[in-house]
Amino acid sequence: RTVKKNGTLVYLTAKEFELFELFLKNKNIALTREQILEKVWGFQYMGLTRTVDIHVQRLRDKLDLKDNIKTVYKVGYRLEES
Repeated sequence: RTVKKNGTLVYLTAKEFELFELFLKNKNIALTREQILEKVWGFQYMGLTRTVDIHVQRLRDKLDLKDNIKTVYKVGYRLEES
């Protein structure tokens, strides 16, 4: 899956794309790691919430969203508009 960033195609994995889509649909809303796991990985996912952290970091790097995807202390993450 691809998105355009400043006219350049950026390739995302399926999970990165789903995570980005979730953030876009919930701008300025803090999402817990558990909510993210449920929406992106599904109810059956048995892994750790660290998976979310890794995917968020990849999104920040690939789409240059370090200043937009905020870590919400003891909650999770929030996408803020610039």
